[in-house]
Amino acid sequence: MNPQILMVIDNHLNPDKYTKEQLEQNAADAYADAYAYATDADAAAYAAITAADAATYAAYAYAFVDYWLDQYFKYTGENKQDYIDAINKDNKQ
Repeated sequence: MNPQILMVIDNHLNPDKYTKEQLEQNAADAYADAYAYATDADAAAYAAITAADAATYAAYAYAFVDYWLDQYFKYTGENKQDYIDAINKDNKQ
């Protein structure tokens, strides 16, 4: 489970949970991960970049968050509902 995507979705579901600084740091972390994968010419690299884009748009409240989340899940094959379930589980504790 990608921690940056988890924060993006959590922010989407709970808009006042994170500060702008936390979201900006999340975006920076996502881009750092994307650059680490930059040597890979496969879907993992693209997934890392889309995670970074989604985190950036979340940090700046741009309208394209949903698009980049969809791209992330398309290229990773992960299940978005698993992320939502993890967030809901954490919020119940």
